[in-house]
Amino acid sequence: MRPISQRCKGLREELVHLKTHQDNYCVQRAVYYAIGGYRARDLDPALTVAHATSHVIRSFHPYLIPGECIAGFHFGDGEYPEAFAPSDTPEHRELMRKNGISDEEIEEYFATDPHYRSWFFQYSMSVVPFDDSFLTKEERDAQREWAAIGRCISNNHSVLGYEKVLKLGFEGLLREVEDYQRKNGDAPLYGAAAEVCRAAMTLGDKYAAYAEELLRKGDTAHDPRDLIAIRDNCKRVPRHPARTFPEAVQALWFAHLVNVWEDCINANSLGRLDQILYPYYEKDLKEGRITEEEAFEWICCLWLKLYRDYDVQQSCIGGVTPEGESGVNALSYLMLDATEALNFVRCLSVRFDENTDRAFLRRALEVVGNVKKGVPFFFNDSVMIPALIEAGIDPRDARDYTQLGCVETTIPGRSNPHAVTGETNLLKAMEYALTNGHSMMYPEMAHGAKTGELSEFSTFEKFLEAVLSQVDRILELTCSQVVKYCDGSVSPKPYKSLLTEGCLASGRDFNARGATYDYYQVMLGGIPNLADSLEVIRHFVYEEKAYTLEEIRQILEQDFPDEAVRMAFLRRADKFGNDKEGVDALAVAITNRACDTLERLSRLHGHDYHAQPFTFVWMIDHGHHSAASPDGRRRGEIIAYSVSPMQGRDYNGLTALFRSISRLPTCRTAGTTSAIVEVDPKLFNEKNLDALTSLLLGAAAEGLSNAQFNTVDVATLRDAQAHPENYRNLAVRVSGFSQKFHLLSPEMQEHIIGRTKHACL
Repeated sequence: MRPISQRCKGLREELVHLKTHQDNYCVQRAVYYAIGGYRARDLDPALTVAHATSHVIRSFHPYLIPGECIAGFHFGDGEYPEAFAPSDTPEHRELMRKNGISDEEIEEYFATDPHYRSWFFQYSMSVVPFDDSFLTKEERDAQREWAAIGRCISNNHSVLGYEKVLKLGFEGLLREVEDYQRKNGDAPLYGAAAEVCRAAMTLGDKYAAYAEELLRKGDTAHDPRDLIAIRDNCKRVPRHPARTFPEAVQALWFAHLVNVWEDCINANSLGRLDQILYPYYEKDLKEGRITEEEAFEWICCLWLKLYRDYDVQQSCIGGVTPEGESGVNALSYLMLDATEALNFVRCLSVRFDENTDRAFLRRALEVVGNVKKGVPFFFNDSVMIPALIEAGIDPRDARDYTQLGCVETTIPGRSNPHAVTGETNLLKAMEYALTNGHSMMYPEMAHGAKTGELSEFSTFEKFLEAVLSQVDRILELTCSQVVKYCDGSVSPKPYKSLLTEGCLASGRDFNARGATYDYYQVMLGGIPNLADSLEVIRHFVYEEKAYTLEEIRQILEQDFPDEAVRMAFLRRADKFGNDKEGVDALAVAITNRACDTLERLSRLHGHDYHAQPFTFVWMIDHGHHSAASPDGRRRGEIIAYSVSPMQGRDYNGLTALFRSISRLPTCRTAGTTSAIVEVDPKLFNEKNLDALTSLLLGAAAEGLSNAQFNTVDVATLRDAQAHPENYRNLAVRVSGFSQKFHLLSPEMQEHIIGRTKHACL
């Protein structure tokens, strides 16, 4: 393991454990954003948001932790610090004063309309009402039982073209905006983007002046060499293009800060950092301005800047270049080294395919085993690139894909992916098919399709078609809500528009379909449970003829009154995740039908819907609102995570699990699938790494889209439940993100403990 420097050891202790400097910068964004937005409330909405963002930039008070070499802060701490809005209490007023906010500014802040002090005041500009009155009764009912939920994610969840800030600086970007304005006229976007550019140019100036002031005062808390480096870097960036690796890292961080100041941190991600930063590193290394160890320290410092207890500021390494060549470079390895050496949750993904250099993939797996926090995680280019091309993305752009937040796929700097816009629980299709469109959980609700009485399903194929018709109905209800929310929402993002290709050229905002690629990701939940349930019905009703469909319905409505029946359903029918072709084929049929329906709805609605078999953490909520199901689930129990088998049902080993998941039609799921694999930590020892590497490469060739690994054993997790004070830094893969185990709900802890811990290949 590469050791971290004394600088990084000190910063890690400060930022991860002590955080004594938090009060010095935690509320500035909230206060200045509200004031700036309220002052500009009568302007065009894009200008209102631009003035809110620029007021933060012009008003914040620079602050440096001793030992830092990268200047600037998110502002805040905790899971969602940006959501914190100070209330009018003596304690919060004092906190604001600690942040350097004057009494006059405090009074102005509390005099603003309260909704300007909320997390996203932009929602107040929407023409969609905050309630659900604009939805049909069927849509509202489907939402309330978590079967079909449509929304419009118009905040955060982005990967912008940060490399433009490195290449042009904000002065160059301002000239670009002005050129488009002269060419296309005075669209509000141009004035808003120009306002943000002018403010952003001053970011470095403020920190350069602050570092110079500390030098002049002879501040003993800071090493003068650090202050000189910060001063010199910030005099240059982000106003001007970056010339060196340190300038590029500092410019990247400033560019990210403006993004999270515009609309907060959650799932605003950074993209392919090894590709963005490598030209600067290569040039500095060749010309003798930097060493490998110095570059490693800079990466560690960037990782420390990004640190949060709940981190979905995704970065990506590896994969192919837009030209199709291998993108693995020296920084790819250094970023793995930094992730391992710092040993905390840093949201990092690895792109690979069957042609990826084995040494790189092996090293990434080694880091998984050493860090034991579910990072990094893996995406297969040989699946994702064809899926994106099939969805209408230019091949060159498809090769440049990355992830944001958890696993959501985006084209950096060119797309608005509307992540987690649609959310479905396809297991509900079983309920609706057994009741001719009614909910078993809430019998008064009847928003399913009318697929016929149970007596009409004389063959399994007829019953399967009824279930798939209910899948259609769930997706129709979801996407109709998406249209209503997205077509009626106004949440302008001038900074995102500035750094997203297509917006300036068209004069349309990021959230007004201005991006080159504008699509909507629809989450498909419950596929493993629905496949398992269908296999139970095929086996017990149509093959053994042990039960009728009516008897199955009664058993489920009564929540398995006979435990022996439930155990028979669990044990005597094949389950997804064990390399059983019959049940796996059902999962394939469900996924294909969902993709067919989304393609049809895309043509119907004029919106591009991308299939995304992913549940986030909502498999708990889906389960709470689902009746008992033929797979052996009791009423209200959790459903499976994404495309991972229902916990405890994958009993045939890791190879069998990968084969089942790889059978899914992943080249049709452009939003990516998501699979968390629980592995006994002993499997990640040195003697097994070569075999694990071969397994992952083989699965990639067969169609595995995504794999995430947890490497903590049950005994450790149980002890962490009993003695959380001894496991403050223990983290696990939860749902496309890693989180400290002690911060999870008891229900989520039990879900993770209940997953199969694979100890053999």
